[in-house]
Amino acid sequence: MTEETILSKISGDFLECTICLEPFKGPKVLPCLHTFCEVCLEKFVAQQDAVKDKFPCPTCRTDTLLPKGGVAGLKNNFFVQSLSDTVKTHQSLVGKEDDKVQCNVCEEEVASHGCVPCEEFLCDECACAHHRAKRTRSHEVIGAAELKEQLIAKTGLLKSRSLPMCPKHQDEKLKFYCKACQHPVCRDCMALQHKDHSYGYLADDAADIRTTIKGKLAAVKPKIAEYQDKASAVAKKKAEVDNRSKKAEDDIDAAANEEIEYLTGLVRQKQTELKEKLASITAARSKQLSASEDSVESTLGCLSSTVDFAQKVAEHGSDFDVMNVHADVAARLDSLLKAPTPVIPDSISYVLFDPKTERNRKRVVLGNIVDKEMLTEKTEEEDESRPEATFRFTVENFSKLEKEKLSPAVFIRNLPWRICVKPWSDSSKKSLAVFLKCDADSKSLWSCRASGELRLISQKNGVQTFTENVDQVFYNKGKSWGHRQFIPWHEVCDPQKGYIKDDKIVLEAYVKAGVPCGEKEIVLDKLDLSDTGEDLKEEEVAEEEESQSEATFRFTVENFSKVEGKKISQTVFIRNLPWKIFAKPHYIPNTNNKTLGVFLQCDASSNSLWSCHATAELRLIPQKKVVQTLRKKLERVFYSNANNRGFPEFAMWEKVCDPWMGYIKNDKIVLEAWVKVDAPRGIKEITLGNIFEEGMQEELEGEDKSRSEATFRFMVENVSKVKERQYSHPCFIRNLPWKMYVARRDIPDAQLPNNTSLAVFLQCDAESNSTWTCLASAELRLIPQKKGVGMFKMKLRKHVFHEGESWGFREFMPWHDVCDPNKGYIKDDKIVLEAYVKADTPRIVA
Repeated sequence: MTEETILSKISGDFLECTICLEPFKGPKVLPCLHTFCEVCLEKFVAQQDAVKDKFPCPTCRTDTLLPKGGVAGLKNNFFVQSLSDTVKTHQSLVGKEDDKVQCNVCEEEVASHGCVPCEEFLCDECACAHHRAKRTRSHEVIGAAELKEQLIAKTGLLKSRSLPMCPKHQDEKLKFYCKACQHPVCRDCMALQHKDHSYGYLADDAADIRTTIKGKLAAVKPKIAEYQDKASAVAKKKAEVDNRSKKAEDDIDAAANEEIEYLTGLVRQKQTELKEKLASITAARSKQLSASEDSVESTLGCLSSTVDFAQKVAEHGSDFDVMNVHADVAARLDSLLKAPTPVIPDSISYVLFDPKTERNRKRVVLGNIVDKEMLTEKTEEEDESRPEATFRFTVENFSKLEKEKLSPAVFIRNLPWRICVKPWSDSSKKSLAVFLKCDADSKSLWSCRASGELRLISQKNGVQTFTENVDQVFYNKGKSWGHRQFIPWHEVCDPQKGYIKDDKIVLEAYVKAGVPCGEKEIVLDKLDLSDTGEDLKEEEVAEEEESQSEATFRFTVENFSKVEGKKISQTVFIRNLPWKIFAKPHYIPNTNNKTLGVFLQCDASSNSLWSCHATAELRLIPQKKVVQTLRKKLERVFYSNANNRGFPEFAMWEKVCDPWMGYIKNDKIVLEAWVKVDAPRGIKEITLGNIFEEGMQEELEGEDKSRSEATFRFMVENVSKVKERQYSHPCFIRNLPWKMYVARRDIPDAQLPNNTSLAVFLQCDAESNSTWTCLASAELRLIPQKKGVGMFKMKLRKHVFHEGESWGFREFMPWHDVCDPNKGYIKDDKIVLEAYVKADTPRIVA
């Protein structure tokens, strides 16, 4: 590589500022070793809005502390300046003829001499003056051609023995090195600012420092190879991500095409069914009309022929002819007059097609976009329809717990699940009670079978988690199941046991839930929105109910300074749900401070459960130029029991009311909400049946298709101590909860030992806003627990059940027979009952 090539490369890599892209002017070096023009740095620092005593490097963003003198106080990059001067010297000398080198002093005459220490070319006259000057009298002066060769060789090797002048003392060169401050200084600097510091000649220390730098370079260079490998790995990973993304895109297209083909098939099938049904109805009605048509035409023919004959006889017949047929004609006309007029049945009407334009369709689910982490770790708000989840609840101030405490809700199968804790005391001891609770707020029937574990998490190494299983049917009348005596209270409160720390305990629940029974997906456009305060025309409602997934809307609050209660905006429909902004004053407890509270509300009024995940940004819009919009973001799940989310302390009241802040004008403020909503999830009220008219025989759509019969068992423990009713868990048949209950009944006037009996009843306690009935038959059985003993059973003939009604046998079996071990029905003070139930479709009667 030639000397000129080396210089050219250095010029391109080192001698241009990366800010202005021009050769350095007053280069300043930062601690990260990046160099910039002094002027460029001053402009860059002035543009920074962050901390004033430091600024980030424009190249690597490393923070640099700004010295007292500002940018001017940063270190000068003498190396870059020297390289720049060397390159300029080389460029000016290479290729220039010896007799054309100009004098560096007068810049008029051609140089004939050159000063070696000053590295300056001199003409004859300037050379004489240079020799006469006291400071330069001793300098070595040689020929111009010889100096030119020396300078070219020196710059080609990129070495310079010349020392820069001190920026503070212009007549002194920086030939000393202060070891305390670690930078070059001149003689005057040593005498004034560094007189107590350790120092030496720059040249003496340079060799050692150069060796140290080379040693560090040798250690650092492998790092470059390591980062190059990392860069290759990142590029490879990026290519892999792109390839996987392309494959995922292809998979989405394939899934979409498959779903389109499947759905198209379903639509075509429905189309064929509708056409066949239409043809059948049309054929039946045409046949009925054809029969009416035949009857009318036959009667019309008889009338016409009789009238024609009678008229001709009366007008043209002789007296004999008239008298001869008079009796027959009169009788025939009388019979035709008395005959009833044909009536077309009212039931025969036009056939119409209702295209079902209302937006009540389920959303299409092709699949989901997942990454590796999502497959192993699911968050609470990931998917409310998930079948299982694990969640925790930290109970603080545990020693002061006196009443029930609930965890936040976690949605599983679209139902809100919580952990419930409370102290439980009986006559002997105090325990910690832990329950799993499903407090879905719905006026319709629902049930959901769930299993899992309730856990008390250890907070001490070596102590195992305390667990209890739960496996129950949850429904609207029995919302929580668990363990009253989960763990003794004193064990929880004992720090040595490892379950309590800083007066806190941590509970965990793993819940796996089945698909809820008795309720279907919500029909959102059926929600009762009568309380939204809107009076929209039908056309406007149709436009509003477009199922847009996001929207931005504003709300102007007038007479703001006088606002005391809640102010609510008009409704905007997103995903067919009504969304509003509401604002109100909020007083911070224990202070005199007042804030503006801003909330997003979804007040869909529905008797059924629903949930909806939404992302939003609430904004206070400025009414003055230059003032920035005040924004706050939120991401929450809205549902029937928590339909508003926002910020009680959105902004300080005084700040909003101050005209200088720019948010209020003419006593009005403007709020704005951007809302993006996922597809809502929910459950529709149960369809118990239909209101039938007399004679109606067609099977209507929407009839319940759940099982019509089932057999379930009930183990009764501590039979000898039974006094009050003991109920079994519910078994759902026709989406209604059926139970058995047993009791001990005294029989009046009966003789010992038959004066007491085991009573067994079947009960259906479905709770609904409607009055319902259900026709059912059953067989109640007492299961033997001894070989050779037959099952004891009694049949319940068909009976119409309604809410809360029970039907069964007060004298199912004598009590002494039940309790006699020799009879074979009792074992360990337990008996087993069984019920077989067959139910018809329930009917709503009011």
